Order: sequence, then structure tokens, then C-alpha cells
Amino acid sequence: MKKLLFLSVIAFSFTSCLKNRLKKDQSALVNYKIETAFDEMTNISDQAITGNMVYYKSGQIIVTEPGFKPANSKADCNVIITIDTTSSPKSVTVDYGSSNCTCNDGKTRRGKIVTTFTGQYIAPGTVITHTPVDYYVNDVKFEGTKTVQNMGLNSNGQPYFNVQIDGSATLESGEVVDYTSTRVRTWTTGFNTLLNRFDDEYDITGTAEASFSSGGGYTGNTTSPIHVKVGCGFPVSGTLEITPTDKPVRIINYGDGTCDYSFTVTVSGYTFTIN
Repeated sequence: MKKLLFLSVIAFSFTSCLKNRLKKDQSALVNYKIETAFDEMTNISDQAITGNMVYYKSGQIIVTEPGFKPANSKADCNVIITIDTTSSPKSVTVDYGSSNCTCNDGKTRRGKIVTTFTGQYIAPGTVITHTPVDYYVNDVKFEGTKTVQNMGLNSNGQPYFNVQIDGSATLESGEVVDYTSTRVRTWTTGFNTLLNRFDDEYDITGTAEASFSSGGGYTGNTTSPIHVKVGCGFPVSGTLEITPTDKPVRIINYGDGTCDYSFTVTVSGYTFTIN
């Protein structure tokens, strides 16, 4: 009995130690924050072009033209959308202002997202570039560019896009994470109902690489497609392997398709839930 109790204590201590080490190693959570923030830039600009930003707004939506800014436009965390369809390439700018505003999805945002596009999102060959400018989500600053190119239809008749991110995130702690990723985003559901943005679903595959200003980093690789429902705003299924420098691989599992705003991390045979 004493031996069994001793082994139980050892197992508990090992698990607790692993949990503490996992908390200190923020690779999985940092990867989620960066990927989600850059994915949201696409969703935000897509909705901004129609003036309908249900999840990503706080106050009123004010749509303007270049050079025109209404008086008191930033009152009550209003979001200013500036659409320029006369320039080449065309552009849409979403301005949250310089102070944090809590949006309908529960996240705080400030700063701008500037998006340029050579054509319609659904048109093969269109290139869309998102550039954050003094842009923060939950006090994490995001910089760099995200480029999305419409590659036409795949063999299943689904639109797909090549997505390249070359950016960085400055965390609340001051840590800077340089981040690059190359992905394929496949539009699996909703491309036949263009007027309903919220029934859209995507599969995402690809690789990523990150380095921390304090040293180390990680690589990421999708082992089964990450499935995203725009109406949820959070990955609902799929698996991703994160391999930190000189540490065991972390297996990220986004679940069974339920929109529960959580994922699990498995490392060295132990699984933890993050939400």
C-alpha cells in the first residue's frame, strides 16, 4: 500500500511538473494567438467591405471614403471603415482607434488593418494583402503582412487559397515572436451562398516557424486539416504538431467539431485542456 501511494505521489508530481513546464512553454498558446489574429484579419476585411461586422465591432460602423472623416466618429468605440475602389490596387481600411475597445467576440482591439486587393475574393488570381498598423488584440501587438492568393478550384470543385504570413507578435510580457507560415486554405462550405458570410467553413493545412526574442522557438505542422467555422470564430477540429526547440512535440487537438472555444495539448503522453 505504501509503495502504491509512493508511486501515485511520484506520478502526480511528474504530472504537476509537466503542467508547470507546459505553462512556461507558451508555444501552443502563442501559435494559436498569432494564427487566430491573422485569420481574423481576413474575416474582418471581408465583413468590412459589406459594412457588416457582427463579431468584430464594438460601437457603430461608419463607412467613409478616402480623405473624409466624420466628426466625433470615434465616440463610443465606433469602427471607421474607409473603402477606396478607385486606386490600384483597391483598399479597405478598418480603424478601431488608438484605445482598446471590447468587440462583440469578447476581444479588445485597437489600431488599423489595411487591406489591398486586386479583385474579388472569389475571383481566381486575386491577391489580397493584409497589413496591421499599430494593431493590438488583447494587448498583443501584431505586425507584418498576410498575403492570400485565390488559386481557383481544387479537384473537388472547392475554391482554395495560398496563404503566406510574414509577421511578428509582441506579447504582453514584451517578448517578441517572429513568425512565418505557409498554408493552403480550402473553402469547404458556403461558397455557393455568398450573401451569407456566417455559414462559411474552411480547412487549413500547412507549416509554420517561430522564434522568440529571448531565445528558442518552434515549428508547426498540421497533421489533419484545421477546420474553421466563420460563425464560430474558433477552430473546431483538426490536429497540429508543435515542436519547440529542444523539447518534446506538442500535439494540438481542436476537438470534434463543437464550437467550445478550447483545445487540448498532449505532451509526453499527458493531455491538458486550454480554454
